[in-house]
Amino acid sequence: MIKIFNFMQASIASFEVSRLPPLTESDEQELTTRLDFELGQLLPMLGPLFGLIVLSFALWDYFIDPAQLLTTFSIRTVCVLAGSLAYIETRLPWSQIQRFAWIYWTHVSAIIICTLVLNDGFLYGLTAITMCVFFISVVTLRVQTFLFVLSVPTLVFILLSAISMPMFGFLNSLMFYFLSIALAFASMMMIRSFRLRAFLLEKTLLHACRHDGLTGACNRQYMSELASREISLAKRHGRPLAAAMLDIDNFKRINDTYGHEIGDQAIQALVKTCSQALRASDYFARIGGEEFACLLPDADEAEALLCAERLRHAIEAIRIATPLGELKFTASFGVAMLSPECADWNALLSRADAAMYTAKNAGRNQTVLARTDHDAAPFPIGAEQKYG
Repeated sequence: MIKIFNFMQASIASFEVSRLPPLTESDEQELTTRLDFELGQLLPMLGPLFGLIVLSFALWDYFIDPAQLLTTFSIRTVCVLAGSLAYIETRLPWSQIQRFAWIYWTHVSAIIICTLVLNDGFLYGLTAITMCVFFISVVTLRVQTFLFVLSVPTLVFILLSAISMPMFGFLNSLMFYFLSIALAFASMMMIRSFRLRAFLLEKTLLHACRHDGLTGACNRQYMSELASREISLAKRHGRPLAAAMLDIDNFKRINDTYGHEIGDQAIQALVKTCSQALRASDYFARIGGEEFACLLPDADEAEALLCAERLRHAIEAIRIATPLGELKFTASFGVAMLSPECADWNALLSRADAAMYTAKNAGRNQTVLARTDHDAAPFPIGAEQKYG
């Protein structure tokens, strides 16, 4: 059975690859987390509804074999009560898929066992058993999960049908059951394809809304959101936090001399260089045309200044080939530390911006620290140590 599913998965995957890019590990994890959350929201409603349906099959039991009604109803009740442990979240260390699997195992097993107890139960109950398989295709969107949820009821079905049915009936039921599994699997893969398309489209739109189109750096609005969160965390836990503003020196001259296309290349080279030089926990954004901002969580004054100097020297080393010769440029930096005087990100950024203009007025291509007393002091040029 596993080989059949592997073949089907490979066939469908090859059909999808030409249309959908493969998910990265982080995207796959994000999608799985999102699906688990949605499943957790649905289980308190779907679980009791599924249990009510299983119990309502007692009416079908009465018309098929009234003599066994008490027995089958007892079996259904016990299984539904056992499954109800997973209707809502408890102290049990279950994942959402494990909760769903437990509900499915107990409830579908009740249906299968009752078909064995009833006279000609498999003949009349096979439709209900196979229809339950399609329920999995809507809830689970991964092959491993599909097989995991299906495993126990399938073994129960094969074992009990082999015991209670003649060979021809057993083979016929088995063929019908596995055909329904194949159709449910195909349905699951189609639903997964639709969900992946929606997920990737959402990711693309979200990235476009949050990032600068030319450079891929965060835009001003997204940086403001990230900074507000980091500032709240820094204040809550008493951690240091720094912000830096930087501006390309004489950028208008670059555009006038080399053209706007070369100016765009200079901006792109700066963003690439700074992004590679920052820590994974830092943030870098394009604030305006040639103005940029850095957010440095958990960086004290010395670390922030050394970081700004490292970026400044890295920008000095950029070289861009142009028809008019090699282009090199510099940038001026202003650094500000989070303090009680800074109520929010705008206040912190304003202090860093003022320090940056002090650096501009002091001769450009240098770093200036905004002091807490609103004075700005230049940082000694040449400090090239790396911070943590």
